[in-house]
This record gives sequence, C-alpha cells and structure tokens, in this order.
Amino acid sequence: MQLSSRAWSSISNWTGRTALAPCRGSLFALSSSSATTTSVLVARSPQSQLAKSSRWYSSHAHKSEVAIKNSRNIGIIAHIDAGKTTTTERILHYAGFTRKIGDVDSGDTIMDYMKQERERGITITSAAITFGWKDHRINLIDTPGHVDFTIEVERSIRVLDGAVTILDAVAGVEAQTETVWQQAARQGIPRIAFVNKMDRAGAGFGRTVREMRSRLGCRPVVVQIPLMEAGKNSTGNGNEVGFNGVVDVLSMEVLRWDSDSKGANISKQALDTSYPDQELYQEAVKARVALVEQLAALDEHIIELFLTLEDHMAIETKDLQAAIRRLTLSSTIVPVLCGASFRNIGVQPLMDSVVNYLPSPEERPAAVGRMADGKLVEIGHGGIKERLCALAFKVVHDTRRGPMVFVRVYAGQLNERAQLWNSTTHTKERANKLLQMYAMDVEEIPHITKGNIGVILGLKDTRTGDTLLDAHDPRKGLALTGIKVPSPVFFASVEPMSTSDEKPVEEAIKALIREDPSLGVRVDEETGQTLLGGMGELHLEVAKERLISDFKVKAEMGRMRISFKETMRGAGVVSQVPSWEYDREVLGKRGRAKVGISVERLERMEDVEDTKAVEMSEKEKSGKKNNKEIEHHAGPEEYDGNEIIISLTEQSPSTDEAGAQAASERAAMDGTVIPSGATDLPIPMLRTAVKNGICSALSRGPLLGFAQTHLRVRLTDLHLYGGDSTPAAISSCVSAAVTEAIRLGGNTSASDSNSVLLEPIMDVRVEVAEKDVGTVIGDISGTRRGRVLSLDGQTTEDTESDETEFQVYAPPDPTYTAPGASSSGSGIPGMADRKSIQAQVPLSSMLGYDAALRALTGGTGKFSMEVIGYGEMDFDRQRELIKEMRGG
Repeated sequence: MQLSSRAWSSISNWTGRTALAPCRGSLFALSSSSATTTSVLVARSPQSQLAKSSRWYSSHAHKSEVAIKNSRNIGIIAHIDAGKTTTTERILHYAGFTRKIGDVDSGDTIMDYMKQERERGITITSAAITFGWKDHRINLIDTPGHVDFTIEVERSIRVLDGAVTILDAVAGVEAQTETVWQQAARQGIPRIAFVNKMDRAGAGFGRTVREMRSRLGCRPVVVQIPLMEAGKNSTGNGNEVGFNGVVDVLSMEVLRWDSDSKGANISKQALDTSYPDQELYQEAVKARVALVEQLAALDEHIIELFLTLEDHMAIETKDLQAAIRRLTLSSTIVPVLCGASFRNIGVQPLMDSVVNYLPSPEERPAAVGRMADGKLVEIGHGGIKERLCALAFKVVHDTRRGPMVFVRVYAGQLNERAQLWNSTTHTKERANKLLQMYAMDVEEIPHITKGNIGVILGLKDTRTGDTLLDAHDPRKGLALTGIKVPSPVFFASVEPMSTSDEKPVEEAIKALIREDPSLGVRVDEETGQTLLGGMGELHLEVAKERLISDFKVKAEMGRMRISFKETMRGAGVVSQVPSWEYDREVLGKRGRAKVGISVERLERMEDVEDTKAVEMSEKEKSGKKNNKEIEHHAGPEEYDGNEIIISLTEQSPSTDEAGAQAASERAAMDGTVIPSGATDLPIPMLRTAVKNGICSALSRGPLLGFAQTHLRVRLTDLHLYGGDSTPAAISSCVSAAVTEAIRLGGNTSASDSNSVLLEPIMDVRVEVAEKDVGTVIGDISGTRRGRVLSLDGQTTEDTESDETEFQVYAPPDPTYTAPGASSSGSGIPGMADRKSIQAQVPLSSMLGYDAALRALTGGTGKFSMEVIGYGEMDFDRQRELIKEMRGG
C-alpha cells in the first residue's frame, strides 16, 4: 500500500515519531473492537518490517531553544530486579529505535551490553541512549540497582533533570528503592513512579502506593489503576483474577494492549455508566475524586476550577495534566502509574508521562558554580552568548577509541575540535571528536548544545566530577559541584603473574579507577602489595574480570578483606603543630617551607556538613571585603569524610605599616592566613599545594596505613622562602606537619594509642516472617553487635501528622485481598505477617549473614545492606586486628 505524504504526516503526528521515515513493506492496521472502543491507528512492527527511527543528535534541532524545550534528560532508577532494563527495552522498541525487544534472560538487550552484565543478568554500569518520542528528544540513562554500583546512580542523577522510579508490585518499596530515592531527593530531581510486574502472583498496587507514602515520605498521586479481570491470565488459569490493562483516571478510559503485536496496538474504551463492569467504574470514579481533591489541596488553579464547576468529573483532562506537571516539577507530588513491562503492558503511557510531567533542562533551577574566590554564580541562564560550561560525569575506557568522557553541557555549546580548560585539574584539553551514545553504539556529531548529554574523545586528564570550560574563558577557577564518591569498604590484593606484567597491571588499574572512582588503590608499604578497594564482593569480582578480559592483563586477586579507616582518638580533641619547618635538598634542588597546622577530631560526618552550613551562612551575612585584599577562601572542602579548611588572603603591597598590621589583625579574626616571606606563586597555586599535602597525609594512617577520616584540618600559618618554596616543598611540609599532628593526637608525645581504627557500619534491612522476628533481632543485637532502629518501618511523628493533610488514595488489591475488599484493606494473606527490621551493624559482623539468615528463618528471610558511615572499634578488637594484620 502506497502512503501519501499527507497520510504519513498524520501517522507521524499520532505516533509522535517525527524522526520516523516510511519504509517499503510497512504494515498498518486499524483496530476497532466495539462501538464504545476508540479506534486506534497503530504502526504494527513485525521484526522484519519495522519502520526504523533515525537517530537523534544532541544538536538535532535547528534552533537550540526548541531543542531544549523538547528535551528530557531522564534516568531509570530502582532496586535490583525491579524491571528497569526490561522496561527500557520496551521503551526503545515502541519509540521505533529497535526492531526486536531485547530480553535480559537471553542476554541480548541493548542497554546491558557488557559481557559481565549479560552473564549475570543484571545492570552493572549505567548506559546512555537518545531517542525520539512525540516530537521530543529523550536522553535516557539506565542505572544499576545493585548496592555495589551505587556510584553509577549517584553520578547519573547528578546530571539528570528527572527520573522514573520503578517498583516491584510484589516486593513493594525495597531497600535499594529507598537509597536511590534519597539520592534523587538530594539533587532535587522530580520523579514519577511506575509500579511494574502487576501480572505477577501477589502483586499489590495499593499496598505499594501506601508504602511509597510511609517509607519514601512522598505524596503519591494515582493517575492509573490496574485493570484486574477474572478469566485466563498469564498463568493460564481461567479462574483467577489477572492483570489485563490499566484505567486512565484522568481521561476515564480503559486501556488494553494487544499481545499479538507485542503491545504495539492499544485499544481505548470509554469508562462511563454504560461500561459492563460497574464495580470498576465506581472505583475509577473514587480514584478521580481522590485525584482532584489531592490536586486541589496543593494547586490553586484546580481549586478555582472545582469551586466553579462543583463536579470532580467535570474538570478537563488537560487541566489536571497541567496541575500534575506543575506539582511534579516542584517535587510536591509523585504521579504513580502501573503496568507489566514483560507482558508489554503500560509502557507507552509511561513514555507519555515522561514528556507530560518531567522537566526540560530549562525548567530546572540553574546550575550553581563556585569561583576561585568562593563566590557562587548561576550557570546556564545567561542566554545564547553564555560561555561553555560542562560537567564530566562518567569515563569509559574503550580499547579502540581510548577514554570516552560523558559530559552534560550546562551553558554554551561544545564544538568538535574545541580547546577546553579543565578547571578542576587546571589543565588544557582538546575535544578531538564528539559522539552521541546509543548504549554500546556511537555516532559522530558536530556539537553538543546546552542541556544535552554527549561524549568527548581525546581528553587525557579529565575524570568524573571535573568541570570543563572554554579554553579562552577568563573564569579559570569556575567549578560546578562535583560528584560524591563513596569510600571502598572491601579490598583485595592484586598480584601480577610476573615482573613483566607489573606495568600493564598498574596501567590497567589506573584506567579502571578513572572509569569507576568508587574503586580505590593503595600500596602496602610493608608488603609492597597493590591493594584494590571496592564497595563489595561483586564489585571486586567484576573489577577482576574486567582486568583480565577487557584490559588483557595477567594478574591474580587475593581474598577479600574489610577496608577499615583510622582517626584520632577522642571526639573534639584538637592537636596543633604551630610551626613545622621543611628544609631538604632533593636532586640538587633545595626545598624549604614552614607551616602551622591544626587537626580536630569530628564525631561524625554530619559535623562537617553542619559546620560548613554555619560558616557559609555567616560569610554570606557579612559579605564584606577590603578593597586592598583579594580573598581566596572557597569554604570548607570535604575529602573522604574529612573537612579541609584553607583560607589564604593575598595582601596588596603597602608601605603603610599600620595598614599592614590592621590587615593582619582582620585576617586573624576571620581565620584567614596571610603568607609571610617572599614568593612568586599565586594564591590559587599555593592553595592547591597545601591541599595536596593535606590529602597526602590523610590517605595513610599511623596504625595500619588505612585512610583517615572524621578529621578537620586547618591551615594556621604559612611562611615561604622565595624560590626555594616550590609547590612540591610546600606539599611535603604540610603533609609532614599533618602527620605529626595526628600522631600527637592532642598529647605531648606521639603514640599508637593516640589513634583508633574505625570499621564500616551498615544500614541493614531484614524482612522476615512475624514468628522469626524475635530470633532475628536477638541475633542482630547479640551475636552481631548491632543496634535495632525500627520494626516494620514505623513512621515518624512528622509523617503521621502530615498524613492528615494529604490523604493517600490506594485502590484495593484483588490479588492480595478477597474480591470486594475496600481500598483501605489491611493487607495480603501470606504477606501481612511479614515484618521489616532496620538495624545498624558493623560490616565485619555481616560476613556470611546470608547463610545464617536462611538457617534462622527456614529460608524465608531476605536482607539488604549499605554503608552509612564508620564507627569506632573497641580497644580489644583493635588490638587483635592489628596483631593479625601485622603478623605479630
């Protein structure tokens, strides 16, 4: 059948795939089942005859402002095995990007392209892809759900504008669901929720919505309810209630997906008083009434419409959508949809919701950068003439192309062959080529416009979290907020097979750590072993496999051990070295410097954040600067759980002795340091040298050489000796002074007793049957030295009081409760007696807990855990550990 250009245009307008082109042999069908069924024109897509989508460049639109308005940078976040990759594969298929739907079990998915991912059937690294949907360009990142790879979620969320949270309808809100939710909340990312696996036995949409309220603390707004009908379901049993579609609460329509077309054909039927199942109609009316009342309580426009119309059903769909969008963009509510991705149900409305409810880059708050002098500036609201500013959020090592640096452009335009300035490392770079990523496939592009995501080839020194500027930008010190990298909690030795393999292994580890900053490496000075640190057993196992298979090196990895940390003993202890002089000759060149250092023990990392907030607030309130001084204090910096304070003030030359004395007094009152002596080094270079010295000292402790944490290090004095005071000499002097201050620990003599070991503390979530609660709690609090925080996820008083203000609507769950149960039904036979235990337990006590929990619960218990911080080890255990590791 030949299609005219006008006919093709109408089809493109309906499907929203303006990037599609008609291909010979494409099949189209008109679906119409009844008088009340809306006729839907759909593009049927047999594997051999799918209209292929042309790929969308980051510079696709001719006008950048149109491209930004119609762009969506979104991520898929969820607990492991909630269906992220399965949903993403359907999204790509319905968008016309793929001819075939990939399957996780078969190992042929587009997004999970690594060998390790396909072997294990899980997502390990985040994958980016760009496609078109309804006149919009969507840059999508599929993230891992395993806790070992949480850095992938952290750095992806840092550059995204919105997120789709997928929940398992059977398991509900899980531990990693809470973790990724909190990660998104820290970045202020608007979210929509998709309750997946509604076709599974024991699925509970209503229960999951209630858990979103109680455990995630959000305001879930139900925009769809599941269509549960008796008859033949996915299990083949004709007597059970099965999931067959969804009810759109806004348009009051029943949506069903055609299984023969793999979900490409959707039939819509009006849901009104003439619908055969009046019980479903009444529940849909209840859902719409609840939706209108929820929106009216939060949106003035909806309350005005309701007061005018005085009918919940009379408010138009477009008005409700506009209100939902406004409230979603402000993170006030979370729209909740449902479906079953594996059965190809509910995916297209989810894609529509991404376009309708999640923000474009220009609808997000402006990115904030910090200048070298500490001043905060907004990035991205300066118009089309604003200079380039981009953030590198991911690095991938490619054996053929070299390092591939993923960037998000926040201002200006990144052009091919452009000269760049890395303001984090203070080095020049060149963008040799620009690429658009399609998971493992690439396409070369001429430029990346503002608000978009792309890849740069040719960058040598750029790492995760670095800021890239135009090489000619005078704002050399401008830096965007970096990416928080968790500290490794396990480590294992990496041994080259032979001497000739040492160099390749060293280079491979460097490339691996540049790609995954949550890995860490250090060399044991006593044994000479190279120790590779990671977030867990799976993390290190994958790293080992990649060293062998991807980097082709010959090495063996030793047994995994816990990575402890060190700090000064006693919270609040302050150790000072008022004057430490370094004077040494290296390779015939003299190096000399003198510094003063103060080191204070912090009880926990929250102290760092609290102090940082107070000092920044006081600084903003004062806002006063002397015209004769240029302040180079960028505020306290966080480094691996420590706080570094380097406040240097450069005083302009003055012959007025009284003026110089007054400036010194003001600097002392402000806590800033005026370098004394002679030097030609600028303040930023001095500051970098001091910071490098502090970081070097903190990277190794006096007890077992573990990194140090929970310390506040402050520079109190700096004296320079002209050309002898090189950056290397300053760093060495500072490093030695900090090491001495920590060894003293506030005492008059250095001793091992002045330091203490810290062990990783895990936030553990255990789900067990009610009859096993006592046994499991006794094991956690007794044998495993843990502290139980809550039972069954009890909410705080604040959440309970807010519950009266926001009434949660949750439909009944036919697969859990008896038919006809109310929406406030208490729960789920077989699952209502399960309890959730939250506890904090030392990581060393959790080794082998999987087998122990199975023994305690008869195989029915399950748990998850993540690192939340470090706790002080008792003296006896510390002594035993030191003896064991030193071999004494």
